[in-house]
Amino acid sequence: MKPTRRSALKIGGAAILTTASPATSFAAPRQTTPPSPPSSVHNWEDDFARADGGPGADWNILRGDWTISDHRLISPSGPGERLAVRAGFALGRRFTVSATIRGLRDDYWYGVAVNVSENGDGTQNFYVLRVVTRDGSRPPHWQLLQMSESHVADDGLLASGPVPVVKDHDYTITVGSKSLGVLHVSIEEEGTSLLDNDLVVPLDTLLSGGQAGVYTNAGHISVDRARGTTSVPESSAPDPGPLQYIPFEGSDYTLPDTHDSVVESSVVGLNWSGHPVRQALLTSGTDQYVGYYDPDRRMTVAHRQLGADEWTTQSLDSVLGWDSHNYVTMAVDSAGHLHVSGNMHGDPLVYFRTTRPADVTSLTRVTTMVDAATELKVTYPEFFQNASGDLVFRYRDGGSGNGVDLYNVYDPATTQWSRLLDTPLHDGEGRRNAYVERPVLGPDGNFHIAWVWRDTPDAATNALLSYAKSPDLENWYRADGTPISLPMTYGAGDIVDPIPMNGGILNGNSDIGFDGRGRALIAYNKYDHEGNTQVYIARYENRGWVSHQISQWKGRWLVAGYGTLITQVITTAPEPLPDGNIRFDFICKGNKRTFILSPALRPIAEVDTPQLPAEITEVRSDFAGMHTRRRWDDGESEDGRYLLRWESRGSNGDQPWPPPHPEPSTLEVYLMR
Repeated sequence: MKPTRRSALKIGGAAILTTASPATSFAAPRQTTPPSPPSSVHNWEDDFARADGGPGADWNILRGDWTISDHRLISPSGPGERLAVRAGFALGRRFTVSATIRGLRDDYWYGVAVNVSENGDGTQNFYVLRVVTRDGSRPPHWQLLQMSESHVADDGLLASGPVPVVKDHDYTITVGSKSLGVLHVSIEEEGTSLLDNDLVVPLDTLLSGGQAGVYTNAGHISVDRARGTTSVPESSAPDPGPLQYIPFEGSDYTLPDTHDSVVESSVVGLNWSGHPVRQALLTSGTDQYVGYYDPDRRMTVAHRQLGADEWTTQSLDSVLGWDSHNYVTMAVDSAGHLHVSGNMHGDPLVYFRTTRPADVTSLTRVTTMVDAATELKVTYPEFFQNASGDLVFRYRDGGSGNGVDLYNVYDPATTQWSRLLDTPLHDGEGRRNAYVERPVLGPDGNFHIAWVWRDTPDAATNALLSYAKSPDLENWYRADGTPISLPMTYGAGDIVDPIPMNGGILNGNSDIGFDGRGRALIAYNKYDHEGNTQVYIARYENRGWVSHQISQWKGRWLVAGYGTLITQVITTAPEPLPDGNIRFDFICKGNKRTFILSPALRPIAEVDTPQLPAEITEVRSDFAGMHTRRRWDDGESEDGRYLLRWESRGSNGDQPWPPPHPEPSTLEVYLMR
């Protein structure tokens, strides 16, 4: 049986914050843990239709001069920032604050401030969405800032962009939030939308609660109307602290004997060990292939006949940099030809194919697979077979936050690739991309996929765990059998869990397994309502998805940032046990453990995950920061399970490590039984 265990290194990505998607609401799944308590609502509105003079008791003037004049709130000219907030209006977890403001001169900023808190020294902390009609030679634009002590905080420019605003025109500026760490920002002119986006803000410096009002950096504004609505009570940012692994205290349980012993091993050669990158092992009949990076970081393919000690190697014209996304993937077609791809993260297609079956020395580069225009920014290549046994190649065209998923199918008779689908399977519509794992063939004969959407390269913008299934990779359905139109866009497919941005889910950490009845189980991590990181398993039950919280940990692993992330929580695909229970392996803070779950997905026990023999798991290098890396065979053999082992240094976020670098690692293939 093909193993389902995952390697300990998972690849994530993220990058500098940019604009994101319009706010959309989706139904929440049923939960097996209590949600946060419901809130009441507080509303206010002020049209300033009163006598000229001070703003009145409903406003607190925190900075600068403000007055009512001709039924408008005015801040006259003068140096220094001005800030007026609504009295008695404390922001809850969900809120919307807007103001219709007119800038009276160019080069002056104005906007709406939220989560305003006073420091006791005349300064404030807050977020502000502000616009400027012109700033010197810069055209009109907007900014979302985080202010600390009334100055722009370090890394306080959270987002910005152009917006067509001019002086002496009224614009309605709105800031709202439906979940912690996500601000919805919009700008309108007489009903015409000029900006409409959701933006993530850093959770480790999150502002919450406080007041809301209007802002200008130097006066010269006139406010026609302001309004706000908020949930009650006032919100406070959860601060759960660092993630703490807390074992589940359940019943005693002994896993079925899964002990793996080494039957034989074979040294392939030496490989680059300066940073982690996934390498490949593929057994096809009596042929075995290894795809790896040699000590000079050249992509290399080795071949042997099973049982032989000698490997034939072939270097390819592709050289690895420092990006851990740039793994190697391989497949053999029905005519016995080897296909190799990899070393791409938004790069032109890297693809090789043999001209003689089972002869790696005949590997030849193929520059175009189907359409050169969609093969210039390739990431996440994968080979696999469809239900008919045809070779399929899946990849992302585009970048993180802006990409589509394309599927090609190979014809060995013509040695040509063509599109399996007339459209992308997933399309981010230029605003986001779907992070999809390789389709998993289930016991029901369907391929199953789960994915999250990401709006920017920042991992904090992962959101909206989704699902679909297909008998043939061409026709796709929801869990209830309802057809899904292609391409799948944001919100299409089954919404398994409408996790918001900054909700703690990581792409590549959503694993599909099956229970004893063949029902799909999706394992993933996210924050609970108190901000703690937890693992969950979702299952379609009684015409709806149900999310079951499995762990009861304390603290938060902050899922944010860009490049290859070092994961503190790793999930694997749940699988049924002979007694009807479910096995769910995970790693939390380096603890390799296994949950035993009842058929109802309730934890029964937690035990140590059975480990491979020490000769595989123990690090042999004496270079600091080295780890063992393993990859199970992507093929199958009647002899047992084959495993590829090597060692490498840890990740440096896809950036070069300063020298010295570790010596090359020995690359070995083990036969396990």
